[in-house]
Amino acid sequence: MKERPEVSFAGRVYGEIIYWGTILGSVISIIGSVITFVTKNNYIDPAYLISSIWQGKSVKEIWEGATGSLPNGHWYIHHLFTGNGLSMAGLAFGVFVVIPAIFGAAIFLFKEKKPGYGILALIAGAITTASMFGLLSVK
Repeated sequence: MKERPEVSFAGRVYGEIIYWGTILGSVISIIGSVITFVTKNNYIDPAYLISSIWQGKSVKEIWEGATGSLPNGHWYIHHLFTGNGLSMAGLAFGVFVVIPAIFGAAIFLFKEKKPGYGILALIAGAITTASMFGLLSVK
C-alpha cells in the first residue's frame, strides 16, 4: 500500500476554511429554503419560480416575470429577511469563503518558504476578490 503524501499546513488551512465555510453556507441556504416554502415571506413566489423553471423559461424571463427586471450584483443583501434572499446569501457565502481560504493559505505558504506559491495565491485571491465586488466579469 502506498503511503499518502504529507499535506502542507497551508493546504490544511485552505481545506479547513473551505470545508467549514461550505457547511455553514449550506446550512444558511437550507434555512432559507425552508423559510421559502413554509412562509409567505419571499422575494419571489416559489410556485411561480418552480413552474417557470419547469416551463423552460430563461433566467431573464423568470426574473422579469417575478420582479419586473433582472437583478444586478448582490441583490439578496437587501432581501436577507426573505427566504429567497437568505438562500442566495448562503450560496454567496459558500462561494465567498474561498477568499479568506486563499489569503490564509498564502500567509502560511510564505511562512513555509514557498514564495512562488504564496505570490500565486495572493494573485488568485485578488482576482477572486475583484470578481466578488463586480470589478471583473465574464460576458
